[in-house]
Amino acid sequence: MDGFKLFIKRDEEDGEAAEVLVDGFLENHPYRFLLDTGAAKSSVLHDDYTAQLNPVGQGETSRSVFGEDVPTLVSVPRLELGSVVKENFTLARAAKGSPAAHNLIGMDVLKDFCCHFRFDKGEVLIGPAEENPDQALFLDDRSHPYVDVHFGEVSAKAVWDTGAGITAAHTGFIEAHPNLFERVGHLSGTDGSGISVKTPVFRMADARIGGRAFSPHKVVGIDLSWANETLEVPMDLLLGYSTLGQANWLFDFPAKRWAVTKLLDG
Repeated sequence: MDGFKLFIKRDEEDGEAAEVLVDGFLENHPYRFLLDTGAAKSSVLHDDYTAQLNPVGQGETSRSVFGEDVPTLVSVPRLELGSVVKENFTLARAAKGSPAAHNLIGMDVLKDFCCHFRFDKGEVLIGPAEENPDQALFLDDRSHPYVDVHFGEVSAKAVWDTGAGITAAHTGFIEAHPNLFERVGHLSGTDGSGISVKTPVFRMADARIGGRAFSPHKVVGIDLSWANETLEVPMDLLLGYSTLGQANWLFDFPAKRWAVTKLLDG
């Protein structure tokens, strides 16, 4: 198989949420990564091996929903992720003692490939595409993938984010469209910086994505204004696993096309 396997780690507090993990290598050192299409830059934690990698510069301040970090850019001789191989690849290394929770594979790796995210099979197939994706894909200046989510006459701009365990709705969008969101409780949310906070939980109304009907499901309400300050196109929704896990998705990143290839049974 050209591609790599996925490991879905369900959240103990909420079964609709999950982390999407992949195994790979930095040189001959095995690592488990969070697969994060919401991250422009792949990154690693500071450990005994990554501490030895050659610094090549200072990374941009990395903003997540609840915090920020300033990483060091380092060069790794070889990164392997299944059939995906990158030589002399630049990664962002978190500062020693950083609260960052994961090593990440971001869009700087994935943007070069046609990727079929088959959540039902626990794998990502790497192109060419088995079918022609029927939706135009917008990638912003940092290669974040955007899809449109439709609620009848209302449309939302959404970043398609495998790094988010649960979909997040911007509080401003919730306030503008309260009929689409029913408050059902709260839970602890953890962002890319490892900071945990209590966040309100809503059941989002049924929606159409890629021409397919998605059933109502849980989302968290978060003020995304700070994150949106750094984005070319502000997002109304950050589509995480609670949405993504309902389907298989084909993203031809170089051709800027995408499709929902299959809806999955709950």
